[in-house]
Amino acid sequence: MTGFKMIIVAAGLLAPLPLMAALPSVAQDQKPAMAGAEHGTGRHHGDRLLGFLTPEQRVAYRMQIRQEAREQRRAFRKEHFQKLASMTESDRQKLKSDMQARWDAIPADRKARIQERLAHRHNPR
Repeated sequence: MTGFKMIIVAAGLLAPLPLMAALPSVAQDQKPAMAGAEHGTGRHHGDRLLGFLTPEQRVAYRMQIRQEAREQRRAFRKEHFQKLASMTESDRQKLKSDMQARWDAIPADRKARIQERLAHRHNPR
C-alpha cells in the first residue's frame, strides 16, 4: 500500500507540470523598466500612453482634451435647448407624457432616494 500512496502523491505533484509549461514564464511577462519622468513611470496608467511627452506637454495635452470636452458639452446643451424651444405644444405634451411614463417605471425605492435628494436640494435646512 505504501507504493500505491507514493504513486498517488507523485501523480498529484506532477499533474500541474503540463499546465505550468503551457503558461508563459515570469521572465517573459516582465517588460523592460524605463527610468526617468519622461517615460511615464508615474503611478497613473494613462501616463504610459503619453510616455513620449514631457510632463509639461502632458499637462498641455490634458488641458486641450478638457477644453474640447467642455466645448462638446456646451454644443450638446445648446442643441437640446434649441430643440426644446422649437417644440410645438403637442410635442411638449408628448414629451411630458413620455417622461411621466419613464418616472412611473422607476422602482419605488429608487424613486424615494431621488425624491430625498430633490427635497434636500430645494430645502437644504
